[in-house]
Amino acid sequence: MDLLDVKTINEAVNLQVKVMEEIPLKKKILLETKNSLGYILASDLVSRDDLPSFRKSTMDGYAIKYKDSQGASDTIPTILRIVEEIEMGFEPKCRIENGEASKIYTGGMLPEGADSVIPIEFTEKFSNDLISINKPIVFMDNVIDIGEDSSKGDLYQRSGKIIDPETIAMAASLGYDKIEVYDKINCKIISTGDEILPVSSELYPAKTRDINSYMLYSLLNSMGINVVSMKHLKDDKEIIRKELLEDIDLIIVSGSSSKGKKDFIPFIAKDLEPGLIYHGVSIKPGKPTSLSLNNKTIILGLPGNPISAYTVFKCVFQKAYNRYYNIEDSLKIKCRLVRNIHAKSAKTLIQLVDIERREDELIAIPIFGFSNNISLLKKVRGYILIDEYSEGLRENEYVWVSLIK
Repeated sequence: MDLLDVKTINEAVNLQVKVMEEIPLKKKILLETKNSLGYILASDLVSRDDLPSFRKSTMDGYAIKYKDSQGASDTIPTILRIVEEIEMGFEPKCRIENGEASKIYTGGMLPEGADSVIPIEFTEKFSNDLISINKPIVFMDNVIDIGEDSSKGDLYQRSGKIIDPETIAMAASLGYDKIEVYDKINCKIISTGDEILPVSSELYPAKTRDINSYMLYSLLNSMGINVVSMKHLKDDKEIIRKELLEDIDLIIVSGSSSKGKKDFIPFIAKDLEPGLIYHGVSIKPGKPTSLSLNNKTIILGLPGNPISAYTVFKCVFQKAYNRYYNIEDSLKIKCRLVRNIHAKSAKTLIQLVDIERREDELIAIPIFGFSNNISLLKKVRGYILIDEYSEGLRENEYVWVSLIK
C-alpha cells in the first residue's frame, strides 16, 4: 500500500479523538473509593465541609488564651489552672477563661475560649491542677483554624485525573465512600511477526523476543486501560483478520503495519466497516502507523520496532487519549541543548533526550540509535518535537522538553 498520503502528527491525534468521541468510549460508573485506583476521575472532587470542621491542635500541650502567656519567662513564669484533659475524639467539656488551661493532644479539639496551644515543653507541672508557662506564644499558635485546610466547595481534584493513592486519600478525607469514574476501556494487544519469540525463550539467529507486548501492557495499565489479553500471531493474513474482528473497545497491533508483503493490517482494514482511517503519519520514527475502525472497535497499528512503537504510542495515541478524557499532558521544561540535531526529512522528528542538571541549568542530551535498540530507553527522560519544516536545532539552543519520567 502506498504511504504517500500521510497525516501530520496533529491530524493523526485529531482523527483519533474524533473516533473516540463518535463511538463514544466514555461510560461513567460509581465505584467504591477504595477500589478506584487506576481509574479516571469522571467528576470533580469538591470539599463537602469546612476542613477541619473544628479548631485543631497541632501539638501536645495546653489550650490557653494566648494573652495569658505574654511576659512569661524562665525567671517570671505564668501560673495557670488546669480545668480538664481533653480526650482525643471527644468535645471539650469546659470553656477556657483567663488564667485557665486544658490539657490537649495533637489533633485534639480546642475548647471554647482558647485561642492557642502552648507546647508541653514550654510548661512545667506544679501539681495535678497547676502549670507554669515559661515562653510567650501568639494568637492561634499551634492551631489549625476551621476551614484552614479547605472550605466547603473548594476544588480538590478535577475530572480527568488518573486516580492515585493521594487522590483516594483526599476523597476519603472529603467523605466520598464512592466516586464517579470512567469505566476502563478494554484492550487486546497483538504482536505480529514470524521472528517474534516468547520473552522466556533462548535467542537464536533471526529471532527477537516479544518486547512490544510487555511494553504496551505496562503503558496501557498506567493510563487506566484494562488489557484483557496479549497474543503473538504469525504473519498469516487470515489469522490476523480473525483477531481484528473481535468486539472489544481497542485492539493495538505492533508490526504488520508498513507496506511489505507481510504487512496485512492496512489491507485487512480496507474490508472493515467503516475501515481504514489513515495509514502513515509524517513522523520519524514511526511513519508506518495506522488507525482503523471496525464497527465500534478502534484498531491502532504500530510499527514493529520497539522505539518507533514507543514514540508513536506516547506522541499520538496517548496524547489523543489524554485529550479525550481531559487528562493533563506531561509537563514541559526548558533545557539547553548540548549538541546539534539535524532534521533531514520532511517529517516531524521525535527526538528522545536525557536530562541532566549542570550547575544552575537543565541540559537536554539527545539520544541517538536505531529504532529497534531497546537500550535507548535506559536514559530517556523526555522528548523534543522538531517541526517537519525545520532543518533542526543548534547546540546551546533552549528547547521545550516533554517529560516522560
